[in-house]
Amino acid sequence: MAQFKYLIFFAVLIVGVPLGIILSNKHPLVEKLVVIFLVFSTVVPDDTGINFCSREFYFALTKGFEISLGDLTALVLLGSIYLKRDEYNAPGLPPLSILFVLILVTYLLSWVTAPMSVPVPLAAQEHPFAIPYDNFETKLYPLFETSKWLRGFLLFLAIYYYLRKPENLDIVLFAICFATIYLGLVVMSDRYIHHINRVKATLPHPNALATYMAMSATLIFSALLAEKRLARILMQIFALALAGLSVVMTISRGGLGALVIGLTFSFLLLGWRNICAKNIIIVILGALAAVVVLIAAADTLLARFVGQQDAAGDLEYRMYYNNQAKIMARERPFGVGGGNFSALSWDRYAAMVDPDNPPGTPAHNIWFLTLGETGYPGLIVFMCLWLRFFSMAAPFILWRLKGMELAALTGATLLCLVCHVQAMVQLSFRQTPIFFLIMISLAIVSALARNWQAQHQAMEQSAEPVPA
Repeated sequence: MAQFKYLIFFAVLIVGVPLGIILSNKHPLVEKLVVIFLVFSTVVPDDTGINFCSREFYFALTKGFEISLGDLTALVLLGSIYLKRDEYNAPGLPPLSILFVLILVTYLLSWVTAPMSVPVPLAAQEHPFAIPYDNFETKLYPLFETSKWLRGFLLFLAIYYYLRKPENLDIVLFAICFATIYLGLVVMSDRYIHHINRVKATLPHPNALATYMAMSATLIFSALLAEKRLARILMQIFALALAGLSVVMTISRGGLGALVIGLTFSFLLLGWRNICAKNIIIVILGALAAVVVLIAAADTLLARFVGQQDAAGDLEYRMYYNNQAKIMARERPFGVGGGNFSALSWDRYAAMVDPDNPPGTPAHNIWFLTLGETGYPGLIVFMCLWLRFFSMAAPFILWRLKGMELAALTGATLLCLVCHVQAMVQLSFRQTPIFFLIMISLAIVSALARNWQAQHQAMEQSAEPVPA
């Protein structure tokens, strides 16, 4: 089966990509299908992707050079847009591009300065998840993480340039809604047909699924508030219901909190701008349905949140990982290397923080994980990316946009905020489906902002008096 996937991949690369570019260029429907498949493929990375140099036994969020059909469809979309570049009117690089390049530079610097290899200690070989080799390949793992950022940048470029035609926003929102419905149906199947208690669908962990669904629900709810077409309204309601049920079925405390935060902020920012009978009914019935579901699941949720989990204890041991990151950055200016946190934790840093602290687990906070693996330079660039993003989005949310464009930009911004809430305590940000949804959201905000700027520049030029 694995060899068959490789054959399919190379066949699509050699034949499918050029053919897809030609067909997308000639037939708008094909181009729309490419976008839908591109977004859909991000939620099924194992089924649509292959993994070169796979290191499945190593505890990292990127375990090889992962390439999926989604990457190939991104190439198809970019090729089609290039052939119609006059139609898309998208000269120059998008916002955030320089910061993406700087992030890649910091990852490469962390790779250059990473140790050649680290011996696998005997304790790691006898660990329940035993590591079946003698040395951690600390010169290889950073390249895995760098390749993920490259793939993310490719996806960002494809969606950004596609959205330089404002009417294409509808297809991207439809694709995200479709992917959410698919995941929700997989969750229902896992829970009620396969009787899985804590569902995770196609994602690697229930917490990751909860994060993804909270993120997508935030965007979909924002779009729903501005939607006027009945068929799309019904589709979005269905997607929201599945997303909410999925979060409950993951029994994820952080996921529930993130979902509430996303929906609440979306309503506060958009509800008063979209007051109508449809939205009033949806909000009231949705709130009542949420109360019914939470009451029905109360025993299960309380048993896990109160009886099975110690919130204070969870936060305390997560601080051990953060303290390791601080020492890593202090000793190595460019960090230990992307993806090397686990290896260096086994090697020495866990014991330096607390000899009783279980080694080998990456920091559960994306900021400390970035600090430990890429040092303060990487952390500063990562911080600048998000400061630039939120500062770019804020004026458009507050006063510049309206209608569906405002809803999409607000939802995409809040989606990233929801992810950061989870990424402070969970290994969520770099999970492939979540990471790619973030890249899509960055592209949505960047494209809508650039479209508004282009429209107003054109209006100002047309309003200039003609010289006599």
